[in-house]
Amino acid sequence: MSGGLINTKYGHGTPLKRIEVNECGHPVPDEAGIAGTERIVGLLADADERTLALCLVSGGGSALMPAPAEGISFSEKQETTRQLLACGATINELNAVRKHLSKVKGGQLARVAFPATLVSLILSDVIGDPLDVIASGPTAPDESRFGTCLEILRKYGIEDRVPKSVLKRLQDGEAGKIPETPK
Repeated sequence: MSGGLINTKYGHGTPLKRIEVNECGHPVPDEAGIAGTERIVGLLADADERTLALCLVSGGGSALMPAPAEGISFSEKQETTRQLLACGATINELNAVRKHLSKVKGGQLARVAFPATLVSLILSDVIGDPLDVIASGPTAPDESRFGTCLEILRKYGIEDRVPKSVLKRLQDGEAGKIPETPK
């Protein structure tokens, strides 16, 4: 099979021969972004050791690939993001939490693609070019941990303001009940 799918923001798509273009919300994620992300994951699900997967990652990818992790709803992920933004969390702190509430961020897209050969082309919009921060690092090893995320919530005093499912996921992850993001 040859082909693929690109999530891009509304008004920026152009028809391609072999690659489907899915327009979706940016900077505010929407359901079209979730649907596109699910389809990308579906394409990679059949990958084997003979598969070559190319992944273009650029700034804005956090909004363009918003599929939440199992047990977290899109609205719960949005509410958590709002709480983190309102309290003054840094982009690194925000992305650490996003990665642990995501189906693909924090290296988890690379996990889905395994055992394929995955080549990532990464365009940075972040000072210092940390690969795990650009678009929340869907194909990069993640330095943060579930415990890091709980520390961030505690630091800003928002543990009781984030949705209960979010807090439970982070606590379950810290307890080893959920696999960590790839390191």
